[in-house]
Amino acid sequence: MVLSSFATERDDVPVWAWSYGGKGRVPVGALALFAGRPGAGKSTAGRWFAAAASNGVLEGCWYGKPVNTAYIAAEESAKYVVKPGLRAAGADLRRVFMPKVQIIGEQVRFLSSHDMEELAAQLKQHEVKLVVVDPLMSTIGSKTDINRNNEVRSLIEPWSKLAEDIDGVVLGIAHLNKSGNGDVVAGINGSSAFGEVARSVFGFAKDPDSDDGDRILSQEKNSIGEEDLALTYRIESATVTTDTGKSADVGRFVIVGTSDRTVGDVLRDNGRTESDSRSANDEVDEWLRDLLANNPVQSTDVYKAAVGAGFSADKAKRAKARIKATSYKDGDLWFWKKAVG
Repeated sequence: MVLSSFATERDDVPVWAWSYGGKGRVPVGALALFAGRPGAGKSTAGRWFAAAASNGVLEGCWYGKPVNTAYIAAEESAKYVVKPGLRAAGADLRRVFMPKVQIIGEQVRFLSSHDMEELAAQLKQHEVKLVVVDPLMSTIGSKTDINRNNEVRSLIEPWSKLAEDIDGVVLGIAHLNKSGNGDVVAGINGSSAFGEVARSVFGFAKDPDSDDGDRILSQEKNSIGEEDLALTYRIESATVTTDTGKSADVGRFVIVGTSDRTVGDVLRDNGRTESDSRSANDEVDEWLRDLLANNPVQSTDVYKAAVGAGFSADKAKRAKARIKATSYKDGDLWFWKKAVG
């Protein structure tokens, strides 16, 4: 045991692999997590992140400096999903590597408890700075008791150590449980160990109030920075040409703007009981009936009134369908009117 004075310790400021809005989001030398329910697009976002790093267009310390990346995919086909997805994201495929573990010529799943040392050596040899692990849970082994925090933590911490060793980032893709309390960090894979070890955690969710397929990304943990990031994104279709010369439509992650809600907000809303949801619908439906009771109202005025009453424009649109209100165009303007009869 040695007592070391802080006067002899060397301190510094973080170096950010990803910055957004002028603020650091993912630090170098750390484990970061993209977490969400199935279908939220977190894996597609992981491929976007890898592609941007491989091209040197990721805002942060690697901007203008393309870096080699590694992509470990356990649940998705490299042939039919991962490589076409990287193509759609615009990745420099020469800089994206796929680690493979083989035993007697047969490919097996990567396990953090067995294969980390050899992986680290390969990554350093190829100067890899970003590792995407999709999903992170697949690397801790099926015999691990997810309810034992210390057991899970011991298998996640090597990824954090790996990020330090390569002076880069390990980005883990993770699933969220069905808890409705809105705590993204605690809800990852049912074990708090994931959120505890990671330095940056981002939540991903479909926006139930959007009629345009919008989704929400928000930073739910940033241990050395701010957690004020909430963005709207979409999974758009992009056509790619595969090595066989055939074309395929593949999802591509696209940020479209900021969001006034976080993923935690969405999860809490989704966790409400059905009776709560019906009550909320009744409230906005009654408000819209009153608004349209006497005269048609210009659609832009409906949206403004909805916001003023505490409802979103999308909630107003859904209420319109429920009360069977209609819309019509007069010149260049659209109007809403109450249902006839």
